[in-house]
Amino acid sequence: MVILQNLTKEYIRAHIKPTSDICARYLLSSPKNTHITKAFVNAVLENAGEPLVTSVEILSPFNLREHVFAKETIMDIKVSDEKGSNYDIEIQTTTSAAFWNRMMFYNNAMFNSQIGDTERYENIKHTVVIALLTDHIYKMNEDVKPYDKMHHISYTVHKDDHDDPFFPNGDPETYHVLELDRFANDENALYTVRKGVQHKLSTNLFHWLRFMMYGAKENFMDEYKETDTIVKEAKEDYENFISDRQMRDEQLRHEMWLHDQAQAKSDAEKEGRAAGLAKGLQQGLQQGLQQGRKAKALEDALNLKKAGVSTSIICSCTGLSEEEVSKL
Repeated sequence: MVILQNLTKEYIRAHIKPTSDICARYLLSSPKNTHITKAFVNAVLENAGEPLVTSVEILSPFNLREHVFAKETIMDIKVSDEKGSNYDIEIQTTTSAAFWNRMMFYNNAMFNSQIGDTERYENIKHTVVIALLTDHIYKMNEDVKPYDKMHHISYTVHKDDHDDPFFPNGDPETYHVLELDRFANDENALYTVRKGVQHKLSTNLFHWLRFMMYGAKENFMDEYKETDTIVKEAKEDYENFISDRQMRDEQLRHEMWLHDQAQAKSDAEKEGRAAGLAKGLQQGLQQGLQQGRKAKALEDALNLKKAGVSTSIICSCTGLSEEEVSKL
């Protein structure tokens, strides 16, 4: 077990952010924080122009013991609103192509779990995935440009008419993807939604995303003149988290575990590339030698043919076929 001691406040704040996995679950899935979770969900919905929820129930309450002994923290936070709609909040610090399948898998699991063998399909409620990413997933191989769209919202339409919704009563499943590395720390920033159309983040979502980005700063509230009372509570909970040695140390140990996994993967990829390069060089060398031997055989055969040596003897001496010798 890794022993963590004599850690400075600067080190702790640099390595534990509001978006760190165990810390994020503590902030958004603690039973006492239902109002905080509702405020975050409503900030996302408000920015998307969707109806707000009046209450939420946390379906996956925070339990440190479960995460202490887990090989990898499961980041999804399950929530239900007063209408029975289910929400899956994902906060991820790394992005990969597998993200899309994972997001769909969790949403489908939520959607399908609502109905049993004898229940009716009309009883299935709306499901929503809110994915908060610290890195961008759209155009992930390109650098972030100033004021790129950062809040992406799914909407299913007909293939042959993008103005006509595919589901007349609204999408049964909705996805929200927010990319924090595209966040501009300017409440009046205009993000490019599409060519010729710009959008400003709602005030509530701006305050939440600013907290997610910079809430680890000790003087966050004063530096940014933050007045939102719910964000203030979230900030206080963050401070409580990093002050609790057990929770803080488990988060740091998990960060180290993630780092070790990433390093092991990187080392394996490097070894694989090195092995592939060595194999390629060996194959190239063998191919070069074979080509050299063939060229020497052809040269010798041509000289023997000019000297009047019979084809059968030339073939025997050089290993060439009669057809190859006849073409010389």
